[in-house]
Amino acid sequence: MSATTQWVNPDVLRWARERLNFTRDQVAQESKKLVRRFYAPIAPRQLAAWEERESEPDLKELETLAEIYVCPVGYFFLEARPHERLPLSFRGLAKDRESLSPITHTALERFSDVAHWTVELLSRTEQSWPVRIQPGELPSEPAAAETLAIEYRQRFGWTAQQRQKFAGKPKEAFRWWRRLIEAQGVFCFEMRLDAKDVRGAALWCEGYPFILVNHEDAEAAAGRIFTLLHEYAHLVGAKEGLVCDFRGLHHDHNPEPFANRFAARMLLLPEELRKRLNDVGEHRYRDQWPDALLDRIRKPFLVSRDVVAILLQELNLAPKGLYERKRKLWEARQPWGRGGRRLPQREQKLREVGYSLASVLARSAAQPAFSWMDASSVLGMKVEKTEDFLKWAHQQAK
Repeated sequence: MSATTQWVNPDVLRWARERLNFTRDQVAQESKKLVRRFYAPIAPRQLAAWEERESEPDLKELETLAEIYVCPVGYFFLEARPHERLPLSFRGLAKDRESLSPITHTALERFSDVAHWTVELLSRTEQSWPVRIQPGELPSEPAAAETLAIEYRQRFGWTAQQRQKFAGKPKEAFRWWRRLIEAQGVFCFEMRLDAKDVRGAALWCEGYPFILVNHEDAEAAAGRIFTLLHEYAHLVGAKEGLVCDFRGLHHDHNPEPFANRFAARMLLLPEELRKRLNDVGEHRYRDQWPDALLDRIRKPFLVSRDVVAILLQELNLAPKGLYERKRKLWEARQPWGRGGRRLPQREQKLREVGYSLASVLARSAAQPAFSWMDASSVLGMKVEKTEDFLKWAHQQAK
């Protein structure tokens, strides 16, 4: 393109990058990862020139930027910065929006976009999608968490016998929980988040519930189970909008203690923990609970360290604030569970979008209002592969 034409708006280019907290060097690094998917690489000096009106990107380069910035290519030709729906979702974060990492920004943008697109698809194809929970149906006071957790354990069928079936199989346990939550009409996604920012999110979008879980949780599958139930608690305790993390809110308006206690007691009863503590000779108050000891205690229960630390506080066997201090330490470390067998692409994609969305897509495919281009964009795969994926995913969801 000629530098004098100026079809692309440099201000929008800069805004799209800065809203996700990407540096130019980070954009260049992300573009290198996309080369194997036939996207054009981008150098920092190129991006600087485009943002400073010295030259213009071509269409292939704009497609790369749109993929990295999680936005349509058309944004770059707008006369002014577009209005987005996402800012409401960042209320309550301990850190302000500008301090979040590009990884978290990108995941939350994609989470919000896919959720809104899903709602629009349901409306466009006139599909019914029964939702068996309601926003704010539970009182979100921490004191109510224990009673409610007992009720929901019975509703979901989580018993000691059921837990024993998953002994040594936390990934299978997570899938079991996810399918149960999705059966409530909840769309569950897994995406990469920076645990130092948030570990999950919950969203009510025009009456439809969505949950996002970090698929690189510090404690792998056991940690994802806790996050899944934690975000489910936010759905049934929140009124509207998106909840990420409320550690920054005043205690009286902070739903985090309720969600923590609800998730912990869903997975482990206080009497079960007391018995385990007696068995290992540790039923006593301690100022410090080393991670190795927490791991020893939690081993039979398929729970994360979060659950044990939260219940130790509630049983007055640990000082107040133990869980928050521990969580900050855990979040500062590298995620566990990397390496090993890499899942096939279609299994990775099904893990990301979940059985619910895959089912909606499969049911929509035969309708005139369905767009294969939109579906391939949402799934991040070529159109010709999208049809095969939906057929396969539909079989998996049965």
